Amino acid sequence: MEEHDVVEMLRHYRHDWLNDLQLILGYAQLGKLEKVENKITDIMDRSNQEKGLDRLNIPKTMVWLYQLNWRSASFQLQFKSFVEGDTILIDDEAVLTKLQKLFQILPSFQKEYEEYHGILHFKKEHHTIHIQLALGLNWNELDQLVKELRSLSFVKQVTANDKLRIEWEE
Repeated sequence: MEEHDVVEMLRHYRHDWLNDLQLILGYAQLGKLEKVENKITDIMDRSNQEKGLDRLNIPKTMVWLYQLNWRSASFQLQFKSFVEGDTILIDDEAVLTKLQKLFQILPSFQKEYEEYHGILHFKKEHHTIHIQLALGLNWNELDQLVKELRSLSFVKQVTANDKLRIEWEE
């Protein structure tokens, strides 16, 4: 990672933390303790999500995901890791490449002015890491999008029932 990338990442991270602290201070000044508690709980949950990603030992992927959330006006991802215990060894480059391939396709089908909030799940199943990206269903040409996603060699399953779900294993 280049030095300017690190500085940019820290700048965004600091900005987010200051926003959170300003909200907490504002809620406290207004005497809205329930909102203070909820915001602190949200921050703790986000930190635990990040800690779960640390166990996966995928630094390049983590940086790319953070940058996606900071740079994209259309896509915001949360991360959920259901990998317990010691650090897991998976191929960081492979995970990153696969996510980049997905995000080369997805923007072509997004609706104008639509924001897509998604969840990227990492779950250990037997000796593999099962990865699932879940997004809303509001896409242009959803059937064609599903078809293109299924054509990717690494994708094991794509469903579009209550959410658009893309799954693969590492």
